Amino acid sequence: MIESGKISNVQAAMLTITNLTIMGHLIILSLVFNQSRQDGWIAGIVGSCLGLVGIVGLTKLSQRFPGLTLVEILFYRFSWPGKVLAVIYLAYFLVMGILATRLFAETYKVIMLETPLTSFVIIIVLLCAYIVFLGLETMARMNQIMLPILVITAMSLVFLTIGKKDYTNLLPIMAKGFGPVGLGSLTVMGWLGEFAVMGMILPYVKHPKKLLSFNVAAAFINLIFFLGPVTGPIALFGPEEAARMSFPTFSEIRYVQLGNILSRFDAIAVLFWTVGLMFRISVFYYGLCLGTAQILKFKTYRPLIIPIGWLIVVGSLLFASNYEEIKNFLFRSYVPVNLLMGAAIPIILLFWSLAFFKKTGSRR
Repeated sequence: MIESGKISNVQAAMLTITNLTIMGHLIILSLVFNQSRQDGWIAGIVGSCLGLVGIVGLTKLSQRFPGLTLVEILFYRFSWPGKVLAVIYLAYFLVMGILATRLFAETYKVIMLETPLTSFVIIIVLLCAYIVFLGLETMARMNQIMLPILVITAMSLVFLTIGKKDYTNLLPIMAKGFGPVGLGSLTVMGWLGEFAVMGMILPYVKHPKKLLSFNVAAAFINLIFFLGPVTGPIALFGPEEAARMSFPTFSEIRYVQLGNILSRFDAIAVLFWTVGLMFRISVFYYGLCLGTAQILKFKTYRPLIIPIGWLIVVGSLLFASNYEEIKNFLFRSYVPVNLLMGAAIPIILLFWSLAFFKKTGSRR
C-alpha cells in the first residue's frame, strides 16, 4: 500500500465539506442564481437529495472493495474497460485541480489587478505540493483545525449583514414553474459529483463500516452551509442583480460594517477562499499523484509531485484566456462531466459489482 496513513471518519467528512463548500460559495452560487434566481434554495435542497445517489453509490463501492482506492478498483478489478476508466478519472482529477487553481488566481486577481496571474498560480501550487508531500494524515489534521475557524468566521459575517437583507426578495416561490428549479438542481447534483475524488481517500479511513453515515452527514452539513449563501445575496441585492455577479458572496461581504470602526471585511472572504481552495487543490492533487503511482506501481507517490504540479501550473494558465471562458466551461461542461464521473459511473460500477463480484471484490 503506497499510502500508510489513516484518518478518522470525522476528518474524512470534514475534507468532503471543505472541498465541496468552497466550490459552492465561489462558483455554484453564480450558476444556480442564473438558472433558478430566487428559487436557488429549493434547487439546493432538491439537488442535494439527488446528489446523495452518487455519494451512496461510491461509498458502497468502496466498502465492497476494502483497502482499494477508486483507481485501483477500476484498474485491477474491471478488466480493460476499468483501466480506461481509471485513466479517465485521473484526467478528471487533473482538470478539477487545474480549475481550482485557476479560480484561486482569478479570485486574487479581483483585488490585486497589477499582479501577474502566473504568480498566484505558482504560489498556490507550491503550497499544495508541500501539503501533498506531507501526506494524507497531515492534510486531514490541518483541515480539521482550519474548518471550524472558517465556519465560525463566515457565520459571524453573515449575521452582520442580516439587518440589510430583505427576504421578501425570495418571493414569489417557483413563479416560473419547476423548470428553473430543475436546472439548478442538476447543477447542485453535479457539484456533489465532485465527491468522486474521495474515492481515493475512503480506503484510508479507520472505520470503513461507518463511512455511509458520515458521508451522508457531510452532504447534509454541506447543504446547510449552502443555504445561507444561496439566500443572502438574493435578499441583499435582489435576484436579477445577484445573477449578474461573478462572486455573489464576495459582493455581499463588502457590505459588512461594524459601526464606523471596522470595514473592508472582504479581506476575510479572500482568506476564507484561500484556505478552502488550498485544501481543495490539495485533495485533487493528492488523488492524482496517488492514483498515478498506483497504476505505475510506484512504491511512493512523492516522485510524481513535481511533474504533476508542473502540469497543474501549465494547465491552469492555458485553461482559459479570461474569466468569461471559465464561466462558459462551467455552464456547458462542468455539470455534465460531474454527473457522469460522480454519479452515473459509480452507480453503474456498484450494480456491476453486485452482479458479478462477491463481497470481497473477487470475481464470481
